Amino acid sequence: MNTIITSKTTVQKSEFPFEENSDNGINYLWQLLNPEVLCSGLLDYSVLKDGFAKRTYTGDKAGVESRIKNTLYDMERKAGINRGVLKAKIIMTKAGDYDTTLSAEQYFHSKNKASKIQPILQAIAKDCWTIGIDKKTLLPKVQVDYRKTIGGSSEFFVMPVNRAKARFANAWRKCNLAIGLEIVNWKRNKGMYGCPVGGSGKGDEEPNIASQARRARK
Repeated sequence: MNTIITSKTTVQKSEFPFEENSDNGINYLWQLLNPEVLCSGLLDYSVLKDGFAKRTYTGDKAGVESRIKNTLYDMERKAGINRGVLKAKIIMTKAGDYDTTLSAEQYFHSKNKASKIQPILQAIAKDCWTIGIDKKTLLPKVQVDYRKTIGGSSEFFVMPVNRAKARFANAWRKCNLAIGLEIVNWKRNKGMYGCPVGGSGKGDEEPNIASQARRARK
């Protein structure tokens, strides 16, 4: 496993072979080591992301490293930062089936809403928001194009590392996994993105954002 990850990191090969219709996921916690590059106001703050990854992606690539690398590149591209500047460190990981790992992730998110920094990340992303006019009140209104926001922006938190580690572990308690699963099923029933069904092969493959960006420029 790579100790420090950037958007230029060569993702290591997973110890498990790729499965197209997999039900093997990982709940992970990683820290953005230089958040002040994104926003000077984040200097000296601990910024972390709690997420879900398929255990192994196409090409037998390690799931967690793939997700982090792609997220860093997406952040740099949308914030106008040179590639490879942002640095991340994996703090904790825990594997299980999709329902279990997603339940832990969703429980963590639901219990730490006050620590989320999504508005900051949305403000940083270039071209994702504009000021328009509300049709009813005719007053100025901030409009956000969520397709242009930083991917996974709702999963970033400001929190001391030790506290985040404790809350990550707490999310894996049996009683809390049950609460998390209720959230997962609710989101699935609503057709919301981010809670793929294990074994379905749908919505769980990691896109190569860098390759997509290169194709878009051609």
